[in-house]
Amino acid sequence: MSSRSRIVALACALPLVLTACSTGAADDSTPSPSRIVSGNGGAATAEAAPVPTEVGGPVTATVLTDEVVATGLTTPSALVTMPDGSLLVSERVTGAVKRIRAGVATPLNGPGAEALRAATVAEGSGGLLGLEVLPGERTYVYAYVTRAHDNAVLRMELHDDLLSQPTVVVDGIPSGKDANGGRLAFGPDGYLYIGTGDSGRPALAAKQSSLAGKILRVVATGGDEDGRKAPDNPFGSRVWSLGHHDVEGLAWVSDGRLYASDRGATADELDLIVAGGDYGWPRADGLTGMPEGTELGATAQGVTAPVAVWDPADATPGGIAATHEGIYVSALAGDRVWRIPLTADATGEPHVLLDGLGHIRSVAAGTDGMLYVMTGNTGDGDAPKGDDRIVRITVG
Repeated sequence: MSSRSRIVALACALPLVLTACSTGAADDSTPSPSRIVSGNGGAATAEAAPVPTEVGGPVTATVLTDEVVATGLTTPSALVTMPDGSLLVSERVTGAVKRIRAGVATPLNGPGAEALRAATVAEGSGGLLGLEVLPGERTYVYAYVTRAHDNAVLRMELHDDLLSQPTVVVDGIPSGKDANGGRLAFGPDGYLYIGTGDSGRPALAAKQSSLAGKILRVVATGGDEDGRKAPDNPFGSRVWSLGHHDVEGLAWVSDGRLYASDRGATADELDLIVAGGDYGWPRADGLTGMPEGTELGATAQGVTAPVAVWDPADATPGGIAATHEGIYVSALAGDRVWRIPLTADATGEPHVLLDGLGHIRSVAAGTDGMLYVMTGNTGDGDAPKGDDRIVRITVG
Protein backbone atom coordinates (compact mmCIF):
# COMPACT_ATOMS: atom_id res chain seq x y z
CA MET A 1 0.00 0.00 0.00
CA SER A 2 1.07 3.58 -0.44
CA SER A 3 2.52 5.72 2.30
CA ARG A 4 0.12 7.09 4.88
CA SER A 5 2.05 10.36 5.03
CA ARG A 6 -0.20 13.36 4.74
CA ILE A 7 -0.14 15.39 1.58
CA VAL A 8 -2.35 17.97 3.19
CA ALA A 9 -2.52 18.87 6.88
CA LEU A 10 -5.26 21.18 8.08
CA ALA A 11 -6.63 22.61 11.27
CA CYS A 12 -10.02 21.11 12.17
CA ALA A 13 -11.68 24.44 12.88
CA LEU A 14 -12.76 27.11 10.44
CA PRO A 15 -11.35 29.23 8.93
CA LEU A 16 -9.16 26.91 6.91
CA VAL A 17 -7.48 26.55 3.56
CA LEU A 18 -6.45 23.31 1.87
CA THR A 19 -2.83 23.65 0.85
CA ALA A 20 -0.93 21.18 -1.27
CA CYS A 21 2.46 20.36 0.24
CA SER A 22 5.17 17.76 -0.15
CA THR A 23 5.77 16.81 3.49
CA GLY A 24 3.70 15.15 6.17
CA ALA A 25 4.18 17.98 8.67
CA ALA A 26 1.23 20.14 9.68
CA ASP A 27 1.30 23.77 8.61
CA ASP A 28 1.59 25.80 11.81
CA SER A 29 1.21 29.14 10.08
CA THR A 30 -2.00 31.13 10.43
CA PRO A 31 -4.42 29.99 7.72
CA SER A 32 -5.95 32.45 5.32
CA PRO A 33 -9.66 33.17 5.71
CA SER A 34 -11.86 30.57 4.06
CA ARG A 35 -13.49 31.64 0.84
CA ILE A 36 -17.25 31.20 0.84
CA VAL A 37 -18.34 30.69 -2.74
CA SER A 38 -20.82 33.13 -4.18
CA GLY A 39 -23.51 32.14 -6.65
CA ASN A 40 -25.51 28.93 -6.72
CA GLY A 41 -23.33 26.70 -4.61
CA GLY A 42 -20.33 27.93 -6.53
CA ALA A 43 -20.90 25.62 -9.49
CA ALA A 44 -22.95 27.98 -11.63
CA THR A 45 -20.27 30.64 -11.54
CA ALA A 46 -17.78 28.43 -13.39
CA GLU A 47 -18.02 27.11 -16.92
CA ALA A 48 -18.34 23.35 -17.21
CA ALA A 49 -14.98 21.79 -17.97
CA PRO A 50 -14.78 19.72 -21.17
CA VAL A 51 -14.62 15.99 -20.50
CA PRO A 52 -11.23 14.64 -21.62
CA THR A 53 -11.49 11.82 -24.15
CA GLU A 54 -8.38 9.99 -22.98
CA VAL A 55 -8.41 8.17 -19.64
CA GLY A 56 -5.27 8.50 -17.54
CA GLY A 57 -3.35 10.96 -15.43
CA PRO A 58 -0.46 11.47 -13.04
CA VAL A 59 0.59 8.83 -10.53
CA THR A 60 0.11 11.33 -7.70
CA ALA A 61 -1.79 14.59 -7.43
CA THR A 62 -2.23 17.44 -4.96
CA VAL A 63 -4.89 19.95 -4.03
CA LEU A 64 -4.40 23.23 -5.91
CA THR A 65 -7.32 25.39 -4.74
CA ASP A 66 -10.17 25.20 -2.25
CA GLU A 67 -13.41 26.99 -1.50
CA VAL A 68 -15.83 26.38 1.36
CA VAL A 69 -19.30 26.23 -0.18
CA ALA A 70 -21.38 25.43 2.90
CA THR A 71 -21.12 25.02 6.65
CA GLY A 72 -23.42 24.08 9.51
CA LEU A 73 -24.88 20.87 8.07
CA THR A 74 -25.90 18.02 10.41
CA THR A 75 -24.69 14.46 9.70
CA PRO A 76 -24.80 14.86 5.91
CA SER A 77 -24.81 11.63 3.94
CA ALA A 78 -25.10 12.23 0.19
CA LEU A 79 -24.34 15.16 -2.10
CA VAL A 80 -25.74 15.85 -5.57
CA THR A 81 -24.70 18.69 -7.89
CA MET A 82 -27.74 20.20 -9.64
CA PRO A 83 -27.92 21.49 -13.23
CA ASP A 84 -28.46 25.07 -11.98
CA GLY A 85 -25.27 24.89 -9.91
CA SER A 86 -26.96 24.42 -6.54
CA LEU A 87 -26.30 21.38 -4.35
CA LEU A 88 -28.68 18.93 -2.70
CA VAL A 89 -27.60 17.24 0.53
CA SER A 90 -29.32 14.52 2.56
CA GLU A 91 -28.93 14.53 6.33
CA ARG A 92 -28.85 11.00 7.71
CA VAL A 93 -30.19 11.64 11.22
CA THR A 94 -32.57 14.56 10.68
CA GLY A 95 -34.14 13.07 7.55
CA ALA A 96 -33.91 16.47 5.86
CA VAL A 97 -32.89 17.31 2.30
CA LYS A 98 -31.19 20.69 2.03
CA ARG A 99 -30.48 22.84 -1.00
CA ILE A 100 -27.34 24.96 -0.98
CA ARG A 101 -27.22 28.26 -2.85
CA ALA A 102 -24.72 31.05 -2.27
CA GLY A 103 -23.31 29.18 0.72
CA VAL A 104 -26.71 28.97 2.45
CA ALA A 105 -28.33 25.60 3.16
CA THR A 106 -32.14 25.72 3.10
CA PRO A 107 -34.30 22.67 3.94
CA LEU A 108 -36.68 21.53 1.22
CA ASN A 109 -40.33 21.56 2.23
CA GLY A 110 -43.59 20.08 1.01
CA PRO A 111 -45.30 16.75 1.65
CA GLY A 112 -42.30 14.78 0.42
CA ALA A 113 -39.94 16.47 2.85
CA GLU A 114 -42.36 15.87 5.71
CA ALA A 115 -42.79 12.21 4.71
CA LEU A 116 -39.03 11.66 4.58
CA ARG A 117 -38.49 13.11 8.02
CA ALA A 118 -41.35 11.04 9.44
CA ALA A 119 -40.16 7.80 7.81
CA THR A 120 -36.45 8.08 8.64
CA VAL A 121 -35.15 5.68 11.29
CA ALA A 122 -31.58 6.70 12.07
CA GLU A 123 -30.41 3.90 14.34
CA GLY A 124 -26.86 2.72 13.78
CA SER A 125 -25.83 3.42 10.20
CA GLY A 126 -29.40 3.84 8.98
CA GLY A 127 -31.34 6.98 8.14
CA LEU A 128 -31.78 9.16 5.08
CA LEU A 129 -28.85 8.02 2.98
CA GLY A 130 -28.54 8.25 -0.80
CA LEU A 131 -29.85 10.96 -3.14
CA GLU A 132 -30.01 11.15 -6.91
CA VAL A 133 -31.71 13.55 -9.30
CA LEU A 134 -33.30 12.98 -12.71
CA PRO A 135 -33.53 16.36 -14.45
CA GLY A 136 -35.80 17.16 -17.35
CA GLU A 137 -39.10 18.93 -17.95
CA ARG A 138 -39.92 17.65 -14.49
CA THR A 139 -37.20 17.14 -11.91
CA TYR A 140 -37.39 13.98 -9.83
CA VAL A 141 -35.47 13.34 -6.63
CA TYR A 142 -34.77 9.74 -5.61
CA ALA A 143 -33.92 9.04 -1.97
CA TYR A 144 -32.72 5.91 -0.16
CA VAL A 145 -34.14 5.81 3.36
CA THR A 146 -34.09 3.40 6.30
CA ARG A 147 -37.65 2.99 7.54
CA ALA A 148 -39.08 1.04 10.48
CA HIS A 149 -38.92 -2.35 8.74
CA ASP A 150 -36.82 -1.97 5.59
CA ASN A 151 -34.69 0.21 3.37
CA ALA A 152 -36.53 1.75 0.45
CA VAL A 153 -35.95 3.99 -2.56
CA LEU A 154 -38.57 6.73 -2.89
CA ARG A 155 -39.24 9.17 -5.73
CA MET A 156 -40.49 12.74 -5.36
CA GLU A 157 -41.06 15.53 -7.84
CA LEU A 158 -39.14 18.71 -7.10
CA HIS A 159 -40.84 22.09 -7.71
CA ASP A 160 -38.58 24.96 -6.68
CA ASP A 161 -37.87 23.94 -3.06
CA LEU A 162 -40.94 21.72 -2.60
CA LEU A 163 -41.01 17.93 -2.73
CA SER A 164 -44.18 16.09 -3.74
CA GLN A 165 -45.65 13.12 -1.90
CA PRO A 166 -43.25 10.16 -2.27
CA THR A 167 -43.80 7.20 -4.57
CA VAL A 168 -42.13 3.90 -3.63
CA VAL A 169 -39.66 2.78 -6.31
CA VAL A 170 -38.02 -0.17 -4.52
CA ASP A 171 -38.86 -1.45 -1.05
CA GLY A 172 -38.15 -4.55 0.99
CA ILE A 173 -34.38 -3.98 1.03
CA PRO A 174 -33.23 -5.56 4.32
CA SER A 175 -32.24 -3.07 7.00
CA GLY A 176 -30.29 -3.28 10.24
CA LYS A 177 -28.21 -1.23 12.62
CA ASP A 178 -25.17 -1.78 10.39
CA ALA A 179 -24.41 -2.24 6.69
CA ASN A 180 -27.43 -0.50 5.14
CA GLY A 181 -25.62 0.58 1.98
CA GLY A 182 -27.61 3.45 0.52
CA ARG A 183 -25.80 4.84 -2.52
CA LEU A 184 -27.83 5.88 -5.57
CA ALA A 185 -26.37 6.82 -8.95
CA PHE A 186 -27.61 7.07 -12.51
CA GLY A 187 -25.39 5.22 -14.93
CA PRO A 188 -24.46 6.39 -18.43
CA ASP A 189 -27.00 3.83 -19.68
CA GLY A 190 -29.81 5.79 -18.02
CA TYR A 191 -30.63 3.18 -15.37
CA LEU A 192 -30.57 3.79 -11.62
CA TYR A 193 -27.96 1.81 -9.68
CA ILE A 194 -28.59 1.12 -5.98
CA GLY A 195 -25.89 0.04 -3.54
CA THR A 196 -27.17 -2.03 -0.62
CA GLY A 197 -25.61 -3.65 2.45
CA ASP A 198 -25.99 -7.06 4.03
CA SER A 199 -27.85 -5.46 7.00
CA GLY A 200 -25.80 -7.49 9.47
CA ARG A 201 -26.80 -10.81 7.86
CA PRO A 202 -23.78 -11.78 5.74
CA ALA A 203 -25.35 -14.87 4.14
CA LEU A 204 -27.87 -12.65 2.31
CA ALA A 205 -25.10 -11.06 0.23
CA ALA A 206 -24.47 -14.33 -1.62
CA LYS A 207 -28.14 -15.10 -2.32
CA GLN A 208 -29.39 -13.94 -5.72
CA SER A 209 -32.94 -13.86 -4.35
CA SER A 210 -32.11 -11.23 -1.70
CA LEU A 211 -31.73 -7.48 -2.29
CA ALA A 212 -29.14 -7.27 0.51
CA GLY A 213 -25.42 -6.98 -0.21
CA LYS A 214 -25.98 -6.13 -3.86
CA ILE A 215 -25.77 -3.51 -6.54
CA LEU A 216 -29.22 -3.25 -8.10
CA ARG A 217 -30.01 -1.81 -11.55
CA VAL A 218 -33.54 -0.59 -12.17
CA VAL A 219 -35.64 1.59 -14.46
CA ALA A 220 -36.05 5.17 -13.17
CA THR A 221 -37.64 7.63 -15.57
CA GLY A 222 -40.23 9.28 -13.35
CA GLY A 223 -43.02 6.99 -14.60
CA ASP A 224 -44.94 3.89 -13.63
CA GLU A 225 -42.08 1.62 -14.72
CA ASP A 226 -39.81 2.97 -11.99
CA GLY A 227 -38.19 0.27 -9.87
CA ARG A 228 -38.57 -2.54 -12.38
CA LYS A 229 -35.51 -4.57 -13.34
CA ALA A 230 -33.50 -3.31 -16.27
CA PRO A 231 -34.23 -5.62 -19.22
CA ASP A 232 -30.70 -6.97 -19.70
CA ASN A 233 -29.77 -7.56 -16.05
CA PRO A 234 -27.63 -10.71 -15.72
CA PHE A 235 -29.82 -12.72 -13.33
CA GLY A 236 -33.21 -11.74 -14.73
CA SER A 237 -33.89 -9.72 -11.58
CA ARG A 238 -32.97 -6.31 -10.21
CA VAL A 239 -29.54 -7.64 -9.19
CA TRP A 240 -26.51 -6.38 -11.15
CA SER A 241 -23.75 -7.74 -8.88
CA LEU A 242 -23.61 -9.60 -5.58
CA GLY A 243 -21.31 -10.57 -2.72
CA HIS A 244 -21.00 -7.07 -1.24
CA HIS A 245 -20.83 -6.17 2.44
CA ASP A 246 -21.86 -2.49 2.42
CA VAL A 247 -21.81 -0.55 -0.85
CA GLU A 248 -21.33 3.15 -0.04
CA GLY A 249 -20.05 4.62 -3.30
CA LEU A 250 -20.69 4.27 -7.04
CA ALA A 251 -18.93 6.13 -9.85
CA TRP A 252 -18.32 5.74 -13.59
CA VAL A 253 -15.23 6.60 -15.59
CA SER A 254 -15.87 8.18 -18.99
CA ASP A 255 -14.88 4.93 -20.73
CA GLY A 256 -17.78 3.13 -19.02
CA ARG A 257 -16.00 1.47 -16.11
CA LEU A 258 -18.06 1.32 -12.91
CA TYR A 259 -16.30 1.39 -9.54
CA ALA A 260 -17.84 0.83 -6.11
CA SER A 261 -16.57 1.32 -2.59
CA ASP A 262 -17.47 -1.46 -0.16
CA ARG A 263 -17.03 -1.30 3.59
CA GLY A 264 -15.73 -4.65 4.79
CA ALA A 265 -15.38 -6.35 8.13
CA THR A 266 -11.57 -6.58 8.16
CA ALA A 267 -10.77 -4.90 4.83
CA ASP A 268 -12.36 -2.07 2.88
CA GLU A 269 -12.49 -2.36 -0.89
CA LEU A 270 -12.64 -0.52 -4.17
CA ASP A 271 -14.19 -2.87 -6.73
CA LEU A 272 -14.39 -2.76 -10.51
CA ILE A 273 -17.99 -3.81 -11.12
CA VAL A 274 -19.08 -6.02 -14.01
CA ALA A 275 -22.53 -7.41 -14.77
CA GLY A 276 -23.14 -10.61 -12.81
CA GLY A 277 -19.92 -10.24 -10.81
CA ASP A 278 -19.52 -11.98 -7.45
CA TYR A 279 -17.34 -9.97 -5.06
CA GLY A 280 -17.03 -12.69 -2.50
CA TRP A 281 -18.66 -11.57 0.72
CA PRO A 282 -18.94 -13.35 3.11
CA ARG A 283 -16.50 -15.97 1.75
CA ALA A 284 -13.88 -13.32 1.07
CA ASP A 285 -13.10 -9.95 2.65
CA GLY A 286 -10.53 -8.01 0.69
CA LEU A 287 -7.97 -10.64 -0.31
CA THR A 288 -8.65 -12.67 2.82
CA GLY A 289 -10.47 -15.83 1.83
CA MET A 290 -9.24 -15.65 -1.77
CA PRO A 291 -6.92 -18.39 -3.03
CA GLU A 292 -3.31 -17.84 -2.06
CA GLY A 293 -1.50 -15.67 -4.56
CA THR A 294 -4.63 -13.98 -5.93
CA GLU A 295 -3.72 -10.53 -7.23
CA LEU A 296 -5.77 -7.38 -6.91
CA GLY A 297 -8.45 -7.24 -9.60
CA ALA A 298 -8.11 -10.90 -10.51
CA THR A 299 -10.94 -13.45 -10.56
CA ALA A 300 -10.43 -16.77 -8.81
CA GLN A 301 -12.96 -19.54 -8.18
CA GLY A 302 -15.74 -17.28 -9.45
CA VAL A 303 -14.93 -14.42 -7.08
CA THR A 304 -13.55 -11.06 -8.28
CA ALA A 305 -10.92 -9.52 -6.02
CA PRO A 306 -10.94 -5.77 -5.30
CA VAL A 307 -8.62 -3.43 -7.18
CA ALA A 308 -7.64 -1.69 -3.93
CA VAL A 309 -7.89 -2.61 -0.24
CA TRP A 310 -7.45 -0.69 3.01
CA ASP A 311 -7.45 -1.34 6.71
CA PRO A 312 -10.81 0.05 7.93
CA ALA A 313 -8.94 2.38 10.31
CA ASP A 314 -7.46 4.08 7.24
CA ALA A 315 -10.65 4.19 5.22
CA THR A 316 -14.24 3.12 6.02
CA PRO A 317 -15.29 4.49 2.64
CA GLY A 318 -18.37 6.53 1.81
CA GLY A 319 -19.22 8.26 -1.47
CA ILE A 320 -16.71 8.19 -4.31
CA ALA A 321 -16.10 10.22 -7.45
CA ALA A 322 -14.49 9.41 -10.79
CA THR A 323 -12.76 11.66 -13.31
CA HIS A 324 -10.76 10.75 -16.39
CA GLU A 325 -7.59 10.58 -14.29
CA GLY A 326 -8.53 9.11 -10.93
CA ILE A 327 -11.00 7.60 -8.50
CA TYR A 328 -11.53 9.62 -5.33
CA VAL A 329 -12.64 7.70 -2.24
CA SER A 330 -13.91 9.38 0.91
CA ALA A 331 -12.73 7.90 4.20
CA LEU A 332 -14.88 8.23 7.29
CA ALA A 333 -12.64 6.59 9.88
CA GLY A 334 -9.48 7.47 7.98
CA ASP A 335 -10.36 11.21 7.91
CA ARG A 336 -9.00 11.63 4.41
CA VAL A 337 -9.63 11.40 0.69
CA TRP A 338 -7.79 8.66 -1.15
CA ARG A 339 -6.94 9.01 -4.83
CA ILE A 340 -6.45 5.96 -7.05
CA PRO A 341 -4.83 6.93 -10.37
CA LEU A 342 -6.36 5.60 -13.58
CA THR A 343 -4.80 4.29 -16.75
CA ALA A 344 -6.58 3.20 -19.91
CA ASP A 345 -7.15 -0.30 -18.58
CA ALA A 346 -6.19 -0.41 -14.89
CA THR A 347 -5.83 1.43 -11.60
CA GLY A 348 -2.64 2.46 -9.83
CA GLU A 349 -1.62 2.49 -6.19
CA PRO A 350 -3.76 4.59 -3.81
CA HIS A 351 -2.31 7.69 -2.19
CA VAL A 352 -3.65 10.26 0.26
CA LEU A 353 -4.87 13.38 -1.51
CA LEU A 354 -5.92 15.35 1.57
CA ASP A 355 -6.67 14.95 5.25
CA GLY A 356 -7.23 17.04 8.34
CA LEU A 357 -10.87 17.93 7.71
CA GLY A 358 -12.25 15.24 10.00
CA HIS A 359 -14.55 12.44 8.90
CA ILE A 360 -15.12 12.56 5.13
CA ARG A 361 -18.61 11.34 4.25
CA SER A 362 -18.56 11.78 0.51
CA VAL A 363 -16.76 13.24 -2.46
CA ALA A 364 -18.56 14.17 -5.68
CA ALA A 365 -17.50 15.39 -9.12
CA GLY A 366 -19.16 18.63 -10.17
CA THR A 367 -20.18 19.70 -13.66
CA ASP A 368 -17.69 22.54 -13.21
CA GLY A 369 -14.77 20.10 -13.29
CA MET A 370 -14.09 20.39 -9.57
CA LEU A 371 -14.48 17.98 -6.66
CA TYR A 372 -16.81 18.54 -3.70
CA VAL A 373 -15.64 17.09 -0.38
CA MET A 374 -18.23 16.74 2.40
CA THR A 375 -17.41 16.23 6.07
CA GLY A 376 -19.60 14.57 8.66
CA ASN A 377 -18.34 15.06 12.20
CA THR A 378 -21.43 16.10 14.15
CA GLY A 379 -22.76 12.59 14.69
CA ASP A 380 -19.67 11.76 16.74
CA GLY A 381 -19.85 14.83 18.95
CA ASP A 382 -16.49 16.25 17.90
CA ALA A 383 -17.48 18.75 15.24
CA PRO A 384 -15.87 22.20 15.37
CA LYS A 385 -17.98 25.30 14.88
CA GLY A 386 -19.14 25.57 11.30
CA ASP A 387 -19.16 21.84 10.67
CA ASP A 388 -20.35 19.87 8.92
CA ARG A 389 -19.20 21.49 5.69
CA ILE A 390 -18.60 21.10 1.98
CA VAL A 391 -15.31 22.16 0.43
CA ARG A 392 -14.80 22.55 -3.32
CA ILE A 393 -11.32 21.70 -4.54
CA THR A 394 -9.32 21.55 -7.74
CA VAL A 395 -6.70 18.86 -8.18
CA GLY A 396 -3.55 18.84 -10.25
